[in-house]
Amino acid sequence: MKVKPRADVAIVYARVSATEAQSDSDLSLENQRDVLSAAAKAAGYQEIEVVSERHTASKSQPELEKALHSLAKGEASALYALKIDRLSRKGAKDVLRIADLAEEQGWRLVVSDVALDTGTTVGRLVLTILSGVAEMESRRRSERMVEYHAARRARGEKSGVDYGMKPSVSRTVTSRIKRARKAGKTWQEITDLLNAQEADGRRWYPASARRAYLQAA
Repeated sequence: MKVKPRADVAIVYARVSATEAQSDSDLSLENQRDVLSAAAKAAGYQEIEVVSERHTASKSQPELEKALHSLAKGEASALYALKIDRLSRKGAKDVLRIADLAEEQGWRLVVSDVALDTGTTVGRLVLTILSGVAEMESRRRSERMVEYHAARRARGEKSGVDYGMKPSVSRTVTSRIKRARKAGKTWQEITDLLNAQEADGRRWYPASARRAYLQAA
């Protein structure tokens, strides 16, 4: 038997990645919460539940799944998200899964920036189109990153040496590496020496010792 949702409660869902700025941005958690809460209140919802998530490399969204579970139990009657790509990290198929749940369970899915409401036929059509566009853009971003790194490799550039994060190595340790290398030591021998001395208080590997040597060259 379908549970009748609480008509006065809406859930607003805000999400950012670990690398996105948390302030001075229209995608910050604070801004998303403010915009979505205002929209839900304007629609007549008296009680607003805020759900927030930060992500790293994983595509899992445990807080979103908890919100969907609450909606399935009838604890709220609407789910608000700022953008299509804020709602799901898994592309169009997952967004449509959420929209299907909304239709089956009798609650609304609202995407604020495009005034999308799955409570209408036109809204569902727009959702399908926008979901496809969001997935295409996400794939294109991934393709651009692959092309970017391929171009750097073609130029002979190496991550951690010519670009990217470069670990801080003290001059004392750099000098040790240079002297050991000049004396004919292998990278493994240099690594063993650095680890035995607990150089710079970190764990060393042949690749990191070589990288430090190249950066100081």
